[in-house]
Amino acid sequence: PRSTLSSSSAASDVYKRQVSTQSTGIQPTRSCTNINMSVNIDAGPIKQAKNGIFKDGNRSGWVLLGYEGKSNDVKLVASGNGKPEEMAHLLKDDEVQYAIVRIPDQKDEHPTIRDIFIAWTGPKVKIIERGKKKTHVGEVEALLQPVHASLTATNSKNFNEHVIRDKSGPLSGSHVID
Repeated sequence: PRSTLSSSSAASDVYKRQVSTQSTGIQPTRSCTNINMSVNIDAGPIKQAKNGIFKDGNRSGWVLLGYEGKSNDVKLVASGNGKPEEMAHLLKDDEVQYAIVRIPDQKDEHPTIRDIFIAWTGPKVKIIERGKKKTHVGEVEALLQPVHASLTATNSKNFNEHVIRDKSGPLSGSHVID
């Protein structure tokens, strides 16, 4: 009768593994058992730099974050009071980095500011590394809140105030600097 057969998928999986190893002699392996996807953020210096640069009255500035070596440890790389172009030379082609940029803006003929979070992925970053680091974007962005917009950047040649302002607008369509 059917009632004597196990309908659990776990029992079925065990049976399939036993049959496959008996017939092939190959033992199944686990390839992804020790991948650490968590991020460690050195928040103290990052917040201090952000608060120092983004004081009331400052109409421009930037803070750049990056990873320490090949680890998942995010740290402050540099900060400055100038335009985003000053930071562009610090963006590395073989790294994933994060920035918050403040640029002057105009709304209804009144001067204002816009703070933009940018996730940089260099064009030479390997696909597996991109995937691992992509899981960290939300936590890093949360540390740098509040922001008016979030962008992704992959080309440092187009990394300037005009393009950032254009891509961060609510009606810009693409939020990618490429």
